[in-house]
Amino acid sequence: MRFPCRIQPHRPGGPRYKHNPMWRVVPSSVVGTSHQRSGVPCQDAHDFLRINTGDDEFLIVAVADGAGSAIHSHIGSGEAVRHLLSVIPRADLNFLLITAEEVREWMRQVLNHLTTVAEREGTTLSQLACTLLLGIVGSDGAVFAQIGDGGWVVELDGILMQGTWPQTGEFANITTFITTDLALDAMQFVRLEGPIGAVAGFTDGLQTLALNFAGHKPHEPFFKPMFDTIRACTDETSLIAPLQTFLASEAVSVRTDDDKTLVLACWHDTEDASNDAGQ
Repeated sequence: MRFPCRIQPHRPGGPRYKHNPMWRVVPSSVVGTSHQRSGVPCQDAHDFLRINTGDDEFLIVAVADGAGSAIHSHIGSGEAVRHLLSVIPRADLNFLLITAEEVREWMRQVLNHLTTVAEREGTTLSQLACTLLLGIVGSDGAVFAQIGDGGWVVELDGILMQGTWPQTGEFANITTFITTDLALDAMQFVRLEGPIGAVAGFTDGLQTLALNFAGHKPHEPFFKPMFDTIRACTDETSLIAPLQTFLASEAVSVRTDDDKTLVLACWHDTEDASNDAGQ
């Protein structure tokens, strides 16, 4: 199967733990069938980092979706994700005490970077328009921020729940982009405390499959089998290709012809796994 979207590699940060707990991450982006027909590149982007603080391992995930009406939005989404993940590790912060003001400042730095990119590319800022989602997740809590549609889903203390919800305008298919006036003021910010078992971030191409809009909650049959598969797998990288195949499948494409990004992650403590194996 041809997979036209590049997967951004993760960049591990810091030393490993004594007992090496970690987040197992399975990310994928695929181009939508409408873009395949028109020859438009995949406008989604994603990347992630693992950062060890000595007390916890934090997973930082960024996801972006370029505006279909913006000719260079695939550049905007990729630059936004990369710059956001370059800004955060340089910040001197307590991951458990991150504020909306701090995240808004990171988003402002991304916006400033996109202004520079627009000058470099000889285009306008609006032609780099994209949504931008950020998740910072530890084993005992998480922070989610979002400008635009798409969303975050989290398994908190064994219960699947929404982290953020798609941000739409007055009309269907209208959302806020980071380049939109007052977008930073409209940024969603959510803090959750408690044991985090799994998390998923996705772009709007998967909203109709991933969310129960009538009940305003995640669609559990969509997420639970995937989380279970990641937990049962000893090499999560082996699941990337199957996830790509699923997202590009006819069963999914008949529901949505848009680009699709899904980043799945499950907490795995190898000390617990070793204890279980020895019993």
